[in-house]
Amino acid sequence: MGYSSGEAKAFISHMAPIIKRIGTERGYKVVSTTIAQAIIEGAAGTSTLAKAYHNHFGMKCGSSWKGKSVNLRTKEEYNSQLVSIYDNFRVYDNDEQGIEGYYNFISAKRYANLKQAVDYRQFAEYLKTDGYATSSSYVNTLCNTVKKYNLWTYDDASGLSEYFPKFTGTGSSIAAALESLGIDNSQGYRKKIYAKNFSDKYEFSASQNLAMLELLRKGELKRP
Repeated sequence: MGYSSGEAKAFISHMAPIIKRIGTERGYKVVSTTIAQAIIEGAAGTSTLAKAYHNHFGMKCGSSWKGKSVNLRTKEEYNSQLVSIYDNFRVYDNDEQGIEGYYNFISAKRYANLKQAVDYRQFAEYLKTDGYATSSSYVNTLCNTVKKYNLWTYDDASGLSEYFPKFTGTGSSIAAALESLGIDNSQGYRKKIYAKNFSDKYEFSASQNLAMLELLRKGELKRP
């Protein structure tokens, strides 16, 4: 299923504010990954399931679903092989109901850790661990979509710690370290991070990047 950048941006303009409102009301700090899910699962609103049935998240019926349904062809990954199958999917009357349905779906006990996620990568990793999707590339696909469209700007940082999570990995790149933690690593955002933590002007020098990395390793790098 393909979609254009223009279709994705129009979809985000329409859906992101609704997802942010409902997600925040439900107690989730991270909504960027959910927006990315809607883009990927429903091809930015252009798939049959999303456009005709307002199911933007590829949610199947399961034994507990009592609402309307539709039988559609889909693909699942088993033992690294894509297999085409037909399955029953949930049907909603409008987009808002579909988003409410998604949050009802992840309110199950198996997804309880999603409310503890503090950034988009952690949310994506929890989704995969919890069994939301079978694709082995699901986490990277979600994170790349968040970064491509700057969806992290929809997340609520007010409920997060003053500091970024501690970086425990290897390597000497602040950009790579931030990315591994699911944090925007663009030059513009790094400039804001540096200004929050240091008094001199950020000129993207090796010594300045190392200074930020050292604070990140200690768990003492402040959010802008």
